[in-house]
Amino acid sequence: MVQPDICGQNARVYLEYDRAADIPAKEDGWTRFVCLSDTHSTTHWDDGGRMPRGDVLLHAGDLSSYGTVQRLKKTIDWLGSLEGYGAKIIIAGNHDLWLDKNSEELIVFDEVERTMMLNACQKLMAKPRLKQVGLTYLEFEETTIRDTSRLKEWKIFGSPASPRHSSGAFQYGTKEEAKEINSRIPTHTEILLTHTPPYRTLDKTRKGKYAGCKNLEKRLTSGELQHCRLHVFGHIHEAAGAVIVKAVDGRSERVAVNAAMMHRGKPVVVDLEN
Repeated sequence: MVQPDICGQNARVYLEYDRAADIPAKEDGWTRFVCLSDTHSTTHWDDGGRMPRGDVLLHAGDLSSYGTVQRLKKTIDWLGSLEGYGAKIIIAGNHDLWLDKNSEELIVFDEVERTMMLNACQKLMAKPRLKQVGLTYLEFEETTIRDTSRLKEWKIFGSPASPRHSSGAFQYGTKEEAKEINSRIPTHTEILLTHTPPYRTLDKTRKGKYAGCKNLEKRLTSGELQHCRLHVFGHIHEAAGAVIVKAVDGRSERVAVNAAMMHRGKPVVVDLEN
């Protein structure tokens, strides 16, 4: 059995393991979160027993490669087929183009094709349809779940947005837009799913640039989101990993996870004490 790679006051994080079976069972009174992101229509991640099971599966966006119905459906069908989770929560990312009806990138398509694709994606992601396969899709909204013991309730918020870098969906370009988008995160949020990292937290690109959101970092460190115990994101593939961030007062901590799969090839597992 492997040992946790990172331990906090009330958290254990598993990063390095060969097989899911190597991770010890969680203790009673804890909730296990299996974190992944940026799968980009690739669905082989469970081959060889590499996908751990747990109470909650969290996917932090870029479900597809530029969001066509076919590529998006491939991921949704795969996630829907995964069993062994009490809840499966997903958000979109900048590559999930056809989930963002306001994206400027859709202008290049004629109106008939644009309407057809948007309607097809809306039908694919309809909440009743996703519920049938145990998926909950969050787009600037929150949900509440319970761990498998039904004793602990977790408040989860999901945002697909990220700072504008190039073409893509759910992007913002100004400080005002960033502030408005991040202001939607309720102060009672305990589990935060965003596609973007916060600034200078697991967001360093291979060119040495910190590409995370400065406004999101400000909200997280100002004390406004003091109840947030787990923040899962992706977007910057090469910065995948996890750290524990302590609050300024030193009395609380937050597990930050860049769960991008393209380089790691396996999820990050986080156990939180209820």
